[in-house]
Amino acid sequence: MTASLKVSHQRAMDDLLQAERDLRRKSEDTIRAMRQVLIETANRLGGTRLESLRRDDPSIPASWDASDWKKFFDEVSVPAQGWINNTTVASDTKAQRELQKQIVDLQAELERVKNPVVISSTQVEKVAQPVGAAQPETDSIADIPPNVTPSLTDIVEDTKKMREKFPKKTPAAFTNMLSGGERSGGDLVRVFERYWLILYLIGHWRLTAAMELEEVLAETVGVSAGSGSVERVLLDMEKANILLVGKLELKLPRTVLKLSRFSSEGEKLYQSLFAVRPYENDWSRLIRLHEGDQFPEQTLAVLAFTMHARKRGWATQVLPEVTGSKSVPDAWIMRGDDKLYVDVELGHTESIAKWRNQSTRNDGRTALCVATQKSRNHLVGECKLDKLPGMATDLESLIMGKFKNINSDSPLWMESWN
Repeated sequence: MTASLKVSHQRAMDDLLQAERDLRRKSEDTIRAMRQVLIETANRLGGTRLESLRRDDPSIPASWDASDWKKFFDEVSVPAQGWINNTTVASDTKAQRELQKQIVDLQAELERVKNPVVISSTQVEKVAQPVGAAQPETDSIADIPPNVTPSLTDIVEDTKKMREKFPKKTPAAFTNMLSGGERSGGDLVRVFERYWLILYLIGHWRLTAAMELEEVLAETVGVSAGSGSVERVLLDMEKANILLVGKLELKLPRTVLKLSRFSSEGEKLYQSLFAVRPYENDWSRLIRLHEGDQFPEQTLAVLAFTMHARKRGWATQVLPEVTGSKSVPDAWIMRGDDKLYVDVELGHTESIAKWRNQSTRNDGRTALCVATQKSRNHLVGECKLDKLPGMATDLESLIMGKFKNINSDSPLWMESWN
């Protein structure tokens, strides 16, 4: 009878725990959707002001809680100037009040379901000295502008130096969320160090592709990039809801990228370790500014191009800010004195006027990345007919061969012309 009661008790506990997990997952899904609605509404009602706030603090609006959203909408003028389509939008104060109430309710629900794993102030205090934001220590990193991601070689060197600054004892904020699997002893110490390295690569250097994260991690700690131990680090963090993971596919050329970005828990863990808010990584930036979720193939193409550029020794920036133009380039890249705005195109019917406009930013040159060699030949032919000099590459050529065999001597541009 006693054994039967224990079994029944255990089943009841399991059911309660599963119900709690389901409630938490449902609440977080709802909140993520609501936050997206808020961002879209904020862009319509006060996009210019929101963009100004983002420039001062790149973590906005991802870091906002209900009170921050309420303050923002309270200060929206009536009528407001839309950011996306540059039209006047009348403010619906009743709708705003209802939306603000939903924000407060959802925020309270999120805090309730996250309570078992929320990072408290006492847990953060257990990190004796936060690592702090990394300062560039190599000349090549110091020479690049802010908000730009260095070449992969420079990132590896920087990450090796950051590794030396990590705490010797695992903070409670991490052990409450990550068990380390069945690891123990030195293996457990090493895996937590690798969790911190992944946080750093995503939150400081804006990396997102699994193959790139795994390569830098492997180079930093001295193991094979294809080892199961490296892959399990990302899997552990995904299962703990520290990382939000997605897989994007491109049909032509056929390629797949597995991507990661921070959840709210991941952002908190990063801040607890480094004492600063994380930067927005490239995938998150494309989702926020370029409808990345609605156009997954274009998102993959931009991320694949910049990833391959970094592997070949270029520093990169996704969706760089430009003045005096409504057209935003897909990427900006830099290697030494060579600096280029690049458009990534999946079709081959773009207007030649677009390339003329782009060439004004590149000292009279075009810089194109397209999907296939055939598309490249077509667009390069159009540029030559219009007497536009430049350079071009294609994803089909870039993804040939193994990623680990590419280095700074590997060419990024497949052809150039005068």
